[in-house]
Amino acid sequence: MTILQRYGTTLRIYDNGGRTIDRYSILPPRWAKEYKEMQPGIFASIAASERPFHPQGFGQHCSALPGPHLGKRIKWADLPADVQQFARESFPEFSKRSRFQAIAKQSQKLSAPAAFR
Repeated sequence: MTILQRYGTTLRIYDNGGRTIDRYSILPPRWAKEYKEMQPGIFASIAASERPFHPQGFGQHCSALPGPHLGKRIKWADLPADVQQFARESFPEFSKRSRFQAIAKQSQKLSAPAAFR
């Protein structure tokens, strides 16, 4: 079984069960060299609460070393919708697009002048 089949995405998603405000940690795949930091094994990542866009929520870019200390690996479908959106915005090349985003992108292509595509 592949990572994509097991978790629904190539992103590495961890849930610490709510022990801290940054409950969800999301890292790019191991092979995403453009997100590796200077120190070995450290990746640019994001951390979020259940509502990262809410004024009292938490959503931040950070660096992280992947592993069980971040919590349990979970599936894309187990993430709250706001956290999925935060992941899409932070790692668009590795995230599933929502149906709305796919429609919006298609309409942008149709309405933008050829010089701006």
